[in-house]
Amino acid sequence: MKRCLYVVDDQSAVLDTAVLILRGIDPQWEVMGFSDPVAALAAVKACAPDLILSDQLMPGMLGSQLLEEVRRIAPAAIRVIMSGYVSLNKLTLITSAHQYIAKPFDINKLRELVQRSFAAQERILNQGLQSVATSLRSIPSLPQAHQSLLAELEDNRTPSSGIAHMVSEDAGLSTKVLQLANSPLFGQGYLITKPSDAVMCLGTEMIAAIVLSQSLFRHYQKLDNEELDLPRVWNHCWETAYLGQLLCRQKNLPRRAAEEAFLAGLLHEAGRYILVDNFPEPFVAACQNARRGKSPLAACLRETFQATPAQLTAYLMELWGMPAEVVSAISLQDYPQEEPGGAFTLTSALYIADQLAARKAPPDDFAMEAWNTDYLRTIGCLDDLPAWESPSFPPASGRGQ
Repeated sequence: MKRCLYVVDDQSAVLDTAVLILRGIDPQWEVMGFSDPVAALAAVKACAPDLILSDQLMPGMLGSQLLEEVRRIAPAAIRVIMSGYVSLNKLTLITSAHQYIAKPFDINKLRELVQRSFAAQERILNQGLQSVATSLRSIPSLPQAHQSLLAELEDNRTPSSGIAHMVSEDAGLSTKVLQLANSPLFGQGYLITKPSDAVMCLGTEMIAAIVLSQSLFRHYQKLDNEELDLPRVWNHCWETAYLGQLLCRQKNLPRRAAEEAFLAGLLHEAGRYILVDNFPEPFVAACQNARRGKSPLAACLRETFQATPAQLTAYLMELWGMPAEVVSAISLQDYPQEEPGGAFTLTSALYIADQLAARKAPPDDFAMEAWNTDYLRTIGCLDDLPAWESPSFPPASGRGQ
């Protein structure tokens, strides 16, 4: 498939290398390099690229500023920022890029990032989702904070005290981390009061998930829409994440699956934020239809947009490079029966956790979705439902907002 890609970097060696790498992925791609961000912007106005890869620190214009203009002019273009090493105490949010790659970049990681980004677009089979995705004027960008944190976590030399320091500097993040570390899920038997102890208790993957979800929540914090109670939805996501991990542990899934269930639970409502931000009037109309018909909101949103918020979330997660299992679980959230195999999986954990959380801490006042009892029977969980729905499940965990 023919693609148009722009690379922008004032360092000729980096520019030439990146252009060469991208041309090597597919000979049909047209890859153009620009050492001047102003010239690159002019090229975008003349011919919108499918993807633009830009350095951050350049004379005349920061890469984040360039990509902000690209977002306005060519919203369908995938935007990637390049930057040198950023220490934990200097993390900032670059909100104009879908993804971030560190310099000097790994050749294989750059190839993988670009191929994965295009694959995310190509895998949109649902025409309704295609229409929504290409109509977006604004989509949340993967925080540089999250990517830099992951780079720190991959370095075994990084002391947990450095990560704990970052957590302690953010009051909201610190509160969430300490709440989770003191929950019965981890059963430490004593009160954890220090971020450093919380980091050791939870593990770095869960810390990264919380950082990402906190950044997403703040990105949309100023949304003004009468039909979206953001703190309430956020609490629902937190409850879903907690329950998802608990269910994975109960069903003896690997620790990795439990961590991914936590991540999926925290992020699974992102599509709702995106719809409110980009299509406020149709969203409100769908809410009004749900009230009139006393129907679940999800059904009315599907009818309005011909796609589910979960499918839009999965598209975003794939753009961000989240684990394939997380993307799949979120995409199947409304249709878990479509997953082959008939066993309890990460998809099952997310579906059940979301349903349980909605009954314990509803994200809105609309009618509840009915349980898919046929699916629960197929995965051997129908008999577990009474225990899961009992008031004593799960133990109190202090997870609230």
